[in-house]
Amino acid sequence: MRLFLIPISTRRTLVYAQRLNKITHAEPSYADKASAKAANVWFQWETGKAGWQRWITDAGNKLFNRIPHEEWSLKSIPPLSARRRDGGVDKQKIEVLYPPSVIEEKNVSSILQRLSTERNQIHRTRMIWSIVGMPIVAPFAIVPVIPNIPFFYLLYRAFSHWKALSGAKHLEFLLSRNLLAPTPATSLESVYRPIMLRMESGKKESCKLAHEVMLLRKGHAQEIASVTGIPALATECERAYKQVEEHIKEDLKKKKLE
Repeated sequence: MRLFLIPISTRRTLVYAQRLNKITHAEPSYADKASAKAANVWFQWETGKAGWQRWITDAGNKLFNRIPHEEWSLKSIPPLSARRRDGGVDKQKIEVLYPPSVIEEKNVSSILQRLSTERNQIHRTRMIWSIVGMPIVAPFAIVPVIPNIPFFYLLYRAFSHWKALSGAKHLEFLLSRNLLAPTPATSLESVYRPIMLRMESGKKESCKLAHEVMLLRKGHAQEIASVTGIPALATECERAYKQVEEHIKEDLKKKKLE
């Protein structure tokens, strides 16, 4: 595994974990089987003809896009294995790739520390409420033909929050054991260096001090995916870009009203 730090704005950064050597187990876990089954069913519904199944997937995809990008990024980090936790694997450090024109090496650990802890209470609380809500909506299963969508949605959200918490716990473990190796990434620098040069030619310092400023634009998502060789990063970056841009616009509106 290696980590990527992708600055979205002057104040918000996306962390993404790339699995380099994914181990194939002889017997997949129940969670893996359930996830694979759900993904297959969702794909069939999504590509099917118009109907209630297609309507559900369209509505579901809109809901998924509203899930905070921080949650998606933590979910990319695999849960901490018992072998690693107990010292049963080697102590080889994990690379943390970042664009040096935006992030200084001395700040890498503090950024990761913040990302690994700032939303833990939210994930823990919402996971509990999702679990509590499942028995309440369980009676909807008596409705014929249509699956119990509220139940499965709460099940998914509980699992999603658990995955995010597991990723955060793994990241905290790596930080506490000093198992991370910050590494400047020339691939990311090819994207961010022109951005920073444009900011420097304008009003970089004043903008940075006054309010949060977007670094990425919509087209940068595909560019980052291309230079890193990770297609999945396009979706992650585009989602983060949309959400952060919306947050910045809302903050500016609030400041104008004050």
